[in-house]
Amino acid sequence: MAKTKKYKINELTAEQLAGWEEYRQALYIQKSKSDDLFEKAITFITSGALGLTLTFHDKIVPVEDAVFVIIIALGWSLLVATLFINLVSHYRSSKSTDDSIDEIDKIMEYKITYPVFHQNLSKRNKTIENLNKASIVLLGVGLLLIIIYVSINIHYGKARQVETTVETTRAATSSNTKSKSERTNDTTTYVPIK
Repeated sequence: MAKTKKYKINELTAEQLAGWEEYRQALYIQKSKSDDLFEKAITFITSGALGLTLTFHDKIVPVEDAVFVIIIALGWSLLVATLFINLVSHYRSSKSTDDSIDEIDKIMEYKITYPVFHQNLSKRNKTIENLNKASIVLLGVGLLLIIIYVSINIHYGKARQVETTVETTRAATSSNTKSKSERTNDTTTYVPIK
């Protein structure tokens, strides 16, 4: 059976209580800002990735001419996973802020000590940090796959364009050779008019 550490609860001064109250208010403000930034980031990433991909397919390489489509499918999957993990991370962060506010209230009511609060906060922050690291890695790999896909298709498109130009030139040359007519000498007499 694991032993839990017991901490002595010390009386807080009025100044310390005021500091805790100020910290509590700062957490509320931070939570509100975090919620706003999260919504903007999700919208920006989703619309940006979708817009770039659609523009690429519409203007540079039509969908019917694209090769290695599995690469962009994997890239999209990783971006979706990134967004989902980011969503979970944001939820955990919001929940951690709420838990921290509750624990600060308990500190001010002398129900828990600061070391207990700090230990709990560290555990919550470690989980959020791991989720954020996973998001960064997935986002990086997803974007890399999309860049590879774009590069391959641009190269393939140029190679195909050169091949089409060569085939068109050959077809035109062979057409000219087959339709070449023999000229006959004109037997009419040329009489200058004076």
